[in-house]
Parts: sequence; C-alpha cells; structure tokens
Amino acid sequence: MVSLANEAISFGCKISYPHTPELKDFTAWYFHVDLQSQRSSEKQINCSAHPVQENQTHSLKCWVTPQLPNASATGTYYCSVHWPNLIRISKGIFILVRDTGYREPPQGAQKLLLFCFTGLLTLLSILVTALLLWKKGQMRAPPKRLDPGTAHGQEQPVAESIYASLQGRDTEIYSCIQTVPSSLPPNPEPCLPGENAQIYE
Repeated sequence: MVSLANEAISFGCKISYPHTPELKDFTAWYFHVDLQSQRSSEKQINCSAHPVQENQTHSLKCWVTPQLPNASATGTYYCSVHWPNLIRISKGIFILVRDTGYREPPQGAQKLLLFCFTGLLTLLSILVTALLLWKKGQMRAPPKRLDPGTAHGQEQPVAESIYASLQGRDTEIYSCIQTVPSSLPPNPEPCLPGENAQIYE
C-alpha cells in the first residue's frame, strides 16, 4: 500500500480460532518493522469477539488505522493476537509512506529546460549539415592531372636530341663520300663499316 504522510489508511486483520474456554479471551495488537529492521512498540486494536457456540471455529476481521506522521513510518505492519498462553502474528503488509505528493515544476524552470533543449537540437542540426556538405565537396573534387604544357616541355628535348643525332650521322656519311678520290690512297681515312660498303660499290 502507498500513502501520504498524515493520511488515514486502514488494513484488516482476520482472526480465526476455535471458540473454546482457553481461546475465547484475547487481545489484538499491531506493530511495524521499518526499513532499518527496527521494530516499533505494539499498539492495541479495538477488536472483540462476538458470542458464538462453544467448540465452533470463529472468524472475525479487525481494522487497523496506523499513524503515519512521515516517511519514516514506511515499513511492514503486522497484527498480533495474544491469548493467555499463546501469541500469533500475521504475515504482514508493506506500507510505503511519502512525505509529499507530485508537485509540478515551476513555469520558469520548464521554459529554461525547453530553451536549452531547442538550442541543443539546433546546434546539432547545424553541425550535421556542415559535415554532410564537407563530405559532398570532397567526393566531387576532380583528380589531379599533369599540365599538358609541362608534358610537352619534357618531351621536346628528347625529340631534338634524336633529330640532332640523325642529322649528325648524315653529315658524317656525306663527308666520307666526298673525301674518296678516283683511286684508293695507300692509307684511306677510316669510315664506318656501312659507309665503306657504299663507297666500294
């Protein structure tokens, strides 16, 4: 059971016993054990048996209205029945006592909380949008290529060297042909093997 402090709450204790001369007189009490396992003193319950026939089982229900001043009254409440030579204790019922009920937070606090939450959502939205735009720009960036002018400038010296080598060889062959007389000299000037074959033909 749950109750607010200083609020009336009741629970029942059911007592069943055979109506015999030894058990016809009894007293009922209640006590509680708090959350620290401390047992309170017993308080008597106003409960009396009705006249019944002897040797018959008698049942009655007694109501208990405990005092609940504050949250320290939270605990398990028990009923205790005392006969002259016998004591019986019930299983118990747990009662949670709250000092105050639910209270709505102040309007100023609600507005501040709403403003902070809205600002946080706006900031997160801006950050996510900026991140998506940056990634999109990275994906659209074109790959790096070589400059055509630079490539042409690097290939040009190779072409010039080939042309110069061919030109030089033609000049050398021509000089060798011009220096051949009508009759072979005793010590002819050396020429390339390919050029000698052309001269003697």
